[in-house]
Amino acid sequence: MKMRSIAGTILIVQESRFRLLTADGRGMHFLLAHNARLEPQDLPALAHRQVRVRYESAPGLRAHIAHDLEAAP
Repeated sequence: MKMRSIAGTILIVQESRFRLLTADGRGMHFLLAHNARLEPQDLPALAHRQVRVRYESAPGLRAHIAHDLEAAP
């Protein structure tokens, strides 16, 4: 799979899932990868913050798989 990166604001966090609002107004759903550097309990601290997400698309899923999140400075 091809790894991609996108920036945006995390709108909603639920367990290991989150929704990102991109600069162009798109809403994207993500699922935290099992091997991500963050744990699901780390996600609520990023809610309503600007982040960059490194992810891959997951055929058959409505969400993308987030491998890394980095808060914007």
